[in-house]
Amino acid sequence: MKQFLIILSLFFIISMTMGQTAFANRTTTLEIHITGFDNTDGVAKVAVINSKENYETEENLFKGFNFKIENNEVIQTITLPFGEYAIKAFHDKNSNEELDTRMFGIPTERYGFSNNAKGAFDPPEYEDARFILNLPEQKISIKLQ
Repeated sequence: MKQFLIILSLFFIISMTMGQTAFANRTTTLEIHITGFDNTDGVAKVAVINSKENYETEENLFKGFNFKIENNEVIQTITLPFGEYAIKAFHDKNSNEELDTRMFGIPTERYGFSNNAKGAFDPPEYEDARFILNLPEQKISIKLQ
């Protein structure tokens, strides 16, 4: 009986470990569709962020991309691990790697966030822009403002 319980315990531990590893390694193919570009000049800068802290500090992005704009839109597919994310995007018309602004920090280039989240005078809150990836294939649309 004791040997049976030991074998059963080992089986349970191995099963749990394999299950956790399988979930941790699950990935999503995410199709990102961005619209609202004025033209095809420059690039679309896209930041994928995987925590509230990184969203608010704008440091330690999970992934960053420069996408080519075609027909005034971007449609790109990326692979990400299952999890919680937010996306920030903007039209870097002059390819200077930053969101250009005029006086008082008002952007002169179009920008957008996942869930088409909007803020009053600041970027939207992380909770408004966040989304969950938990399926093998998912899509997200962002309309620049």
